Amino acid sequence: MPELTIEEKIALVKLRLSSLDRNLSEEQIDFILHPINIACYLKACPGSGKTEVVGIKAAYEIAEWKEKFIGMAILSFTKNAAKEIADRIKKFGGTNATQHPHFIGTIDSWLHGYILHPFAHKSTGYVGKNSDKSYRLVDNEEHYDFLTPFQTVFSYNPFKGAWVNDYYFECSNPVSLQSQSRTLDLTTISLAAKKELQENKKKFLKAGLATYSDAEFLCYYLLRKNESILENVVRRFPIIVIDECQDLSNNQLEILKLLNQKGAIIHFVGDNNQSIYEFKKVYVEKINAFISENKLKERFLTKNYRSNQKIVNVSIGLEKYNTGNTPVFVVGNEEERATKSCILWEYTADNFSQLPQKFINHLQQINTTIQNPELKIAINKSVILARAHATLSGFRSHPTADLSKIELFANALNCWANNPRTGKDMQNALQQIGKSISMLAYAGNGNHQHQYCPDTYNQIEWRNQLSDLIFKATNATTGVYPFKNLTWSQWVTKLKVFLENYWANLDSPSSDWDSVKAKIKSPRGYATKLVIETIKANQIMYSEKIRMTTIHDAKGETLDAVMLVSAKDKKSKGGHVEQWLSMNANEKEFVRFAYVASSRPKHLLIWAIPKGLNNQFKNKIIDLGFDIENSLF
Repeated sequence: MPELTIEEKIALVKLRLSSLDRNLSEEQIDFILHPINIACYLKACPGSGKTEVVGIKAAYEIAEWKEKFIGMAILSFTKNAAKEIADRIKKFGGTNATQHPHFIGTIDSWLHGYILHPFAHKSTGYVGKNSDKSYRLVDNEEHYDFLTPFQTVFSYNPFKGAWVNDYYFECSNPVSLQSQSRTLDLTTISLAAKKELQENKKKFLKAGLATYSDAEFLCYYLLRKNESILENVVRRFPIIVIDECQDLSNNQLEILKLLNQKGAIIHFVGDNNQSIYEFKKVYVEKINAFISENKLKERFLTKNYRSNQKIVNVSIGLEKYNTGNTPVFVVGNEEERATKSCILWEYTADNFSQLPQKFINHLQQINTTIQNPELKIAINKSVILARAHATLSGFRSHPTADLSKIELFANALNCWANNPRTGKDMQNALQQIGKSISMLAYAGNGNHQHQYCPDTYNQIEWRNQLSDLIFKATNATTGVYPFKNLTWSQWVTKLKVFLENYWANLDSPSSDWDSVKAKIKSPRGYATKLVIETIKANQIMYSEKIRMTTIHDAKGETLDAVMLVSAKDKKSKGGHVEQWLSMNANEKEFVRFAYVASSRPKHLLIWAIPKGLNNQFKNKIIDLGFDIENSLF
């Protein structure tokens, strides 16, 4: 049979999807027409319209689906991603396309709904409550009081122990323990302690409780030990599509192996160059092995509709560092808006803190050369990225370090009032006012990781209390905020009146108002100075102007411009520029950090690196397509 032309392929798709109203590339059409009963891996470059194509593919298959009780499972990792796919399926296949017998949702909700809750009790002996044998999911980062009976104690003096949600059973044969806590090192404990950990975990599971990792293990263990259940799951969902396959954890991959061995046809969609979750036990080598061993047919999306060609070329170069192979060429489809799209800046210890303002100034300068307002690079769609918050902290104020309790209160109000107010502004405001009130009302006793929450509150109650406090303090009728032309002495007088009226709203303060009011006074030497001037002097204001976040937080986003900032040294695990260009097999994930960050922007990519870098690495950066600009400092 002769190969169909692109026009004939599009006509074939439109026979089923008459509402299809957009142009599709030949690669996209080829994936949509790929036989659903032949497993494939769609390797989609950044900005390739992957989500759209997955939705159209699913709608295309569902349009001709004949089975009433057998369906496809289209799985992603977040509710937002699953919703995006479902919305596209509805758009091209109709409202009913996402209904029974198909499932479109997160991989967790699918495992929990079809395996964990109906069947896991068979493996654990959980008797259920009121005939309900579904499991209660527990976050692994919270240590609730009801978990105390399952705690394992290694020693009492000094006290050392492990909470039951600090670890889980790995999906392996034989079963092994795996830590999911930074403070629990399983390699240093005795065999007797490990046995006690296992017994406490079994009691925990038998009580109908599980972490998300436990839930995956229970699903795996159940399917491995109960062939009839495994067969029924495969019969119910013979086709499974995994979106963002590069995020599959080891446990999830082991479950898919069992389903695949029993006959499930599994399709992977994603970009393994964006696999950056090894801390969640995501190993790209195992994902690649699954693709290879199960002979998933490779298909490609090589048109990047997000970025211009120069930025795309950086990603291509980083992919070569990651895989060691010559990548498939990717075409960038965005027009260049700046004379230089990829720029290298070198910073010193002295000018590091100036980088955000330099970035903003550079964006503004570019925009002066663009006549059409709609084509200007938006600062609110531009981001400063780093591997860790520790690097970004050099750009932000550290108000809790040296400021008095009264300066903290004033700083918090100023952060909260920022317009536009970012998530980081809100976080800073709550942290600062939490510390201020903790010092004033609770003798400084409070959990600094949760806005200095005192023992008399739970975290949610305390957060609500602080929000209420800020809301009322920034009400113009109080005179507390805005500061206007008030000196510290004048402002403190108004603050005392406000806090005296508010004090009764606090839950069991350890200090009464009469003992506190004398502590509310102007910062030393500031009594006659304007509050607004000294607040600004204490605070670097970049966070008001441009967003700053980590590479992981920006994954999946499309941005106008990105400045990727290297850590000053290699102590940052994966945050230093030399690690982004490493040929070391143990540092491939660090290369992928740079790949993810560098593939976010449409128009401008800047790498900011420490001055004095080895010329070997500087030449590597130039080879990626960067222009060096040091005149900005």
